[in-house]
Amino acid sequence: MSFITPVIAISGLWAATLASNPAAYAAARDYRFELVGKPTVSAGRNIVQVRLVHVPDGKPVPDAVIFESKADMGPSGMATMPAPVKPMPAKGGVYSFEVAPGMTGTWALHLSAKVQGEPETVTGTVNADLVK
Repeated sequence: MSFITPVIAISGLWAATLASNPAAYAAARDYRFELVGKPTVSAGRNIVQVRLVHVPDGKPVPDAVIFESKADMGPSGMATMPAPVKPMPAKGGVYSFEVAPGMTGTWALHLSAKVQGEPETVTGTVNADLVK
């Protein structure tokens, strides 16, 4: 028996496992963040709501852990202008963020999340029109 035979057997086993359960091997690119409605304003702060969606089946991901959120005016050509972002409690698969923009305009909300069972970090950006 040569060394190549076990390698081929292991490769075949891995391919069979992948084929039998493709959802278990999803990639971060299989997810996207979507804006939920228009932002609302409360006490000078904009509340931006987003949903994380598993693209292949269109289902929302209610139990992701969003560990990074940043806002900037990149869509308006001012990517170096940040705004404070405060995560709020998630409700029913909708993730909310309080953003205090320095000026009215289109802002980018950059998000990073971990999804249960997904080894890669899911990242994405949603654009929202915010008011000061």
